[in-house]
Amino acid sequence: MLPPSFAYPRWLLIGTLFLFLYMSSYAQLAYRGDLSAPDDAESTWVNGVYDQMSVDERIGQLFMIRAHSNLGRDHVAEVERQINDYHVGGLCFFQGDPASQLKLTNKYQELSKLPLLVSQDAEWGLGMRLDNTLSFPKQLALGAIRRDELIYEMGTEIARQLRRIGVRVSFSPVLDVNNNPNNPIINVRSFGESRYAVAAKGYNYMRGLQDHGVMACAKHFPGHGDTDVDSHSDLPIIRHDLSRLDSIELFPFEALVRYGIGSFMIAHLNVPQLDERENRPTTLSQPVVTDLLRSRLQFDGLIYTDAMEMEGVRKFFEPGEAEAEALLAGNDMILLPADLGVAVNAIKAYLAEGKLSQEQLAASVKRVLLAKYRLGLTTYTPQGVDGIAEELNTHAASDLKTRLYEAALTLLRDDHSALPLDPAAIDELVYLDLANAGETPFFKMLNRFVDIKRVPLATSPTPVQSNRLLEKISEDQVVVVPITSTGSNYQERIKLSDQLRTLLAQIDTRARLIVLHFGNPYDLTQHDPLKTVLCAYTSDEPMQEVAAQALFGVTTIDGRLPVTAGERAAYNMGITSAKSRRIGYAPPSQVGMNIDSLELLMDEVATEAMQARATPGMSVLVARKGRIVFEKAYGHHTYNRRRRVKTTDIYDLASVTKVAATTLAIMHLYDNDQLDLDAPLMTYLPELEGTNKADRRLRDILAHHAGLRSWIPFYDSTLIHTNNSFRRDPQWYRAKADEVYNIPVTERLFMNRDYVDSMWLKIRESPLPNLDQYYYSDLGFYLMAAVVERLTNEPLDDYVAKHFYEPMGLEEILYRPLEKYPLNRIAPTERDDYFRTQLIHGYVHDMGAAMLGGMSGHAGLFGNSQSLAVIFQMLLQKGYYGGKQYLSAETVSLFTRRYPGESRRGLGFDMKQLDPDKNMNMSPLAGERAFGHLGFTGTCAWADPDEELVFIFLSNRTYPSMRNNALGRLNTRPKAFSVAYRGIEE
Repeated sequence: MLPPSFAYPRWLLIGTLFLFLYMSSYAQLAYRGDLSAPDDAESTWVNGVYDQMSVDERIGQLFMIRAHSNLGRDHVAEVERQINDYHVGGLCFFQGDPASQLKLTNKYQELSKLPLLVSQDAEWGLGMRLDNTLSFPKQLALGAIRRDELIYEMGTEIARQLRRIGVRVSFSPVLDVNNNPNNPIINVRSFGESRYAVAAKGYNYMRGLQDHGVMACAKHFPGHGDTDVDSHSDLPIIRHDLSRLDSIELFPFEALVRYGIGSFMIAHLNVPQLDERENRPTTLSQPVVTDLLRSRLQFDGLIYTDAMEMEGVRKFFEPGEAEAEALLAGNDMILLPADLGVAVNAIKAYLAEGKLSQEQLAASVKRVLLAKYRLGLTTYTPQGVDGIAEELNTHAASDLKTRLYEAALTLLRDDHSALPLDPAAIDELVYLDLANAGETPFFKMLNRFVDIKRVPLATSPTPVQSNRLLEKISEDQVVVVPITSTGSNYQERIKLSDQLRTLLAQIDTRARLIVLHFGNPYDLTQHDPLKTVLCAYTSDEPMQEVAAQALFGVTTIDGRLPVTAGERAAYNMGITSAKSRRIGYAPPSQVGMNIDSLELLMDEVATEAMQARATPGMSVLVARKGRIVFEKAYGHHTYNRRRRVKTTDIYDLASVTKVAATTLAIMHLYDNDQLDLDAPLMTYLPELEGTNKADRRLRDILAHHAGLRSWIPFYDSTLIHTNNSFRRDPQWYRAKADEVYNIPVTERLFMNRDYVDSMWLKIRESPLPNLDQYYYSDLGFYLMAAVVERLTNEPLDDYVAKHFYEPMGLEEILYRPLEKYPLNRIAPTERDDYFRTQLIHGYVHDMGAAMLGGMSGHAGLFGNSQSLAVIFQMLLQKGYYGGKQYLSAETVSLFTRRYPGESRRGLGFDMKQLDPDKNMNMSPLAGERAFGHLGFTGTCAWADPDEELVFIFLSNRTYPSMRNNALGRLNTRPKAFSVAYRGIEE
């Protein structure tokens, strides 16, 4: 018995009451952990089964034996023998794979007279034991999470997976309060050092399991957290007094007793304050199991021993004696006996000698039977194996894992004020590649946001290597160094060399150094001198990707340290970083979309288009809720199939220029009160006074309601036509540039600059054939570009680059792309046989824009899918992006709203056609508020505020001829846009 002094103080009861209030809003448990009060039906079944059992069958129910699904026939035969000969009550599965394990479970259950209680260590999911299954974050990482409902979700998902493979007992959660940094066996398996956090998070994990039909198990009672010995290899000694045990170690266990946990596991520990007998493991201690757990804590669920194979018990007790003493101590089920036959005989001897009473035996057996009843194991129905891998490894499960990692990330400090990183503000990002790890998932994700300079670095750099690196480091650089753990299951430790620590401290004084600590937080003290440190807990691939995106503010960093490593890494330390709402990357299921539907259907649309030679290739991007979820390139740059399309390739955007450049500029000027949409055009272009354009309102021009002609074939007036042929008038063109012929139409065609005046004269003098009606016109956007340039004294391209592209970090959307990028990055547009008589590649396809030197308000912009996605994500976010408000929400709403009485047009933006008698311009599934634009070369960009959806489609359907309109006839762009909608799950 426990000494009378061992009583729970009032403050502990108050703390437990607080925990009750915290937890009481949750629903009742689906699996009843309170085994003390069976109802009539339960009692009838339990007593009926018990009364029909022999003594051997009753004793057998108290054993749970080891099982593997990867050890071959001899092992399977031995498990079958023990089921037949000893009538064991349960199995504990270890290594293997889920399909093989389920087949064996079905086989063993069929063999057993009474359904077996099948268990598994699944602390971090099936991946803890089984190949090709998911591992969730370990509990120390979960300890950093501030939203415990995520841990409930994890328990729910683990329960689903366990039930699918026939497992009904999970030996989790770990309730050890880990306060020993050198703990060799608990460590990262604990929720941390706070008894309250361990209790609350353990409760949510338990509830997720038991709400969904899996018995949870609190381990390792009475607390394995403050040990530096592994009980697998020796018997750890806990020398704390009763007051300390009472206030720390026991607190989480008592809390979960109160809230219905189904079972406990007793650790192999020696705790002299609880049992004075020398070398007596708590597993074999009646003062611990019966007096403390049963009587004091009033637990009436199942009690398991820890594995009896472990040296923590075997070192001092022989097989048989150990198992009999464990039952005598008050355990119900003996886990992994060292020798089952010897153990059964020893228990029989204890019964015969009266050491173990028939009443105690009956109580334990009936607890086991009641647990089976409540878990639905009165009978067993075999489960099918087909499709098990897909059913276990779902997208939803992977997404949950990612969300757990996102919530766990902990920004220990940011004295550099470096985060979130802004790609536009980074002169150079230097990536220190320790031990030449190569293109890790972390590196690849960083590289999606900004170009990286990778510098290999030895883990123990020599003075020469260090000095050489320091000479290249400057204050305008951001230096990122990922430091990863060994990946060991129970510690994930990181040990830095003195040389590396010294070098990092020196770099930190010269540049903005950011250290990513992918490992155990107990090792954070090594970074004490450093200014910006992010703890990521593990080097698991999803965590690497999450951490890279968090650096750029895609997600908020909100975790708190679950343990204390030192003064600069103390419990609950952490900074909540700003979320910049920069577009990020995620699997479709994370934003409510189906990857299989997206990929399959998009592939069909692309294949149809390319087989019909509607375009040689294309690039498609889908983003939802601020995350790019689908991005794929199809086909080739040309039909000769020499260069495959890449998602980063740059395309001539054609009329998408109208919204991605000109309209943005007009919106910005309007936002800054520099422009009145209802002012007549001559207000800004006074040279139009006296023309039919003078009183045209800007608002009407933007909505294509100003009566303007659609376009003017300016180039035709520069050609000399003879019979069925033509040649360019030498008055206007030269093959080489000079002071007069200095407008580059292509790389070998330069126009006389005087002809630009002729083009503007033609626009001014053009008739207005479409007054008072909608008529799509390029001419209005020639004029809008002129308005921008007149108001700002800047060319349009410079203005939008300065106010949008550059601060948004968009380097791959621009006019005249050959000034920056090689031809192999750019898709060719056409083999021109009507004007330029050459391949148009890297120069704007639109003839009028080409005659203005490649830059106009209606065409000339080139870009890739990611750059366009960022622009449209900014618009979806009402002008906000990357921590900056580029346009007011009111301005975005005004321009992306329909022009009065119009069925299709906003201001500058195209919108979904509402008139059923007219051709549909986008997916019929799009919402009425969807906006964007189509481009003549085979491009489009759309955003749907209702679904928070961005869709980008880029192609060069005009290659080799713009007369090819198969893309339009096939409705390829609307079909592809519809695929995005069909991928949205209800």
